[in-house]
Amino acid sequence: VDASQALLERHTAKAGCYGTGAVLVVYLGFGSLLMASYIWGVVTLIDLYGSSGAMRLWGHIADPGNEWLLHTYYISILAATVGFFPSLCYALAVARSMPARTVNLMCGSFL
Repeated sequence: VDASQALLERHTAKAGCYGTGAVLVVYLGFGSLLMASYIWGVVTLIDLYGSSGAMRLWGHIADPGNEWLLHTYYISILAATVGFFPSLCYALAVARSMPARTVNLMCGSFL
């Protein structure tokens, strides 16, 4: 095998356990940090402004006349939540058989 062929094989080698680990770290590790920052923000606003403090995150989205915007927000959060779990399952299923470079591109897009 000449040197140029070995270089090509390196980019097509399957990610194996690295792929699974990368998906778990990005989806669950960084996803947990993101959720923790949301929880921290809500708790901090409630401490500062009382029980309605968390609504300051969304400004006037709940005011009369903005119901359509609030419901659009709720639907988008629901869709993102529902889409996360099948995406995680699919990424875990295919990550081992993908090249490491592709796994890095896939996981990097979530960071």
